[in-house]
Amino acid sequence: MIAKMIAKTYLKQKRIKLFYLLALVIILFVLIFASVMIGSYNISVYECLKALVFKANSNSELVIWQMRLPQALTASLAGGGLALCGAVLQVVLKNPLASPFTLGISSSSAFGAALAIFFGSAFLKNPYAVSFSAFLSSLIATFIIVFISKLKNASNETLILSGVAIGSLFSALLAILQYFSSDTQISAIIFWMFGDCSRASYHEIFVIFVLYILSFLFFLKNSIDYKLLLFGDDQAKSLGVNVENLRLTSMVIASLLSASIVAFVGIIGFVGLIAPHVAKRIMGLDYFLISSSITGSIFLVGADLLAKNVLQNVVLPVGIVTSFIGAPAFFYLIIRGKK
Repeated sequence: MIAKMIAKTYLKQKRIKLFYLLALVIILFVLIFASVMIGSYNISVYECLKALVFKANSNSELVIWQMRLPQALTASLAGGGLALCGAVLQVVLKNPLASPFTLGISSSSAFGAALAIFFGSAFLKNPYAVSFSAFLSSLIATFIIVFISKLKNASNETLILSGVAIGSLFSALLAILQYFSSDTQISAIIFWMFGDCSRASYHEIFVIFVLYILSFLFFLKNSIDYKLLLFGDDQAKSLGVNVENLRLTSMVIASLLSASIVAFVGIIGFVGLIAPHVAKRIMGLDYFLISSSITGSIFLVGADLLAKNVLQNVVLPVGIVTSFIGAPAFFYLIIRGKK
């Protein structure tokens, strides 16, 4: 009897969480559709559907397919990817404040991209070469964090402070590059400092999508091991988890994904930090990875929609909007952690 009640309760909770997950997906699609409709001039639902489904030759079709839809898709993929990286980093480092931004990975990626621009040639102007340079630079921050996390007395606060120091170091190096750069190089470097989802083409969106899918499949394959890590390294090892290999591989893959996103859209802070916490509040540990990713997509698409419409005739960089939203939430997490 008790076993049946437990099974019934479990199935009920499972259905509720699947309903929440479906609700998140619906919210995401509604926001993407709203982002396509709303802008400097609004497009009606009928015109939007006509342009998307039938591809009618009109000004609305040009605006939707060449400007608004790529921007909305970029925001969705970038937000989902950064949130996925943040969720994985928080688990493998057992640190609720871990994310590509707070650990300095985003800053180091931006420095790598800027370095490719500074020493640019016809080859390095290729966005994929810039992305590769950003990835190599992000590995420096990654391995520093891995090394510090192996220290016996390394606490959560130590890792976050190390991330702040790494971010400051690469910001200083970025400033040096700007000081010696030409006007053209400076304008290109500034792109990495202000996140913007409007510059990615469909080709670049496809690259981010492929990297996102490959990363997500790896993380999903190891999702049970991530749950075991929450019980401690010793417990996970006793159950057959290769903790050191899982931690290192996960951090490298998270760095590759976040570096690729930074290389195409610039630095977008706090998405990878805030979204996993919101998802955990809604879903718990069930479907944690996918719910974190969808929540990150919702966050960034919503922030991008706000950035386009908060000021008349002015489009703000989406990184500014996410920082305005994320900074108070970051303080809240710090205060809650101390309590």
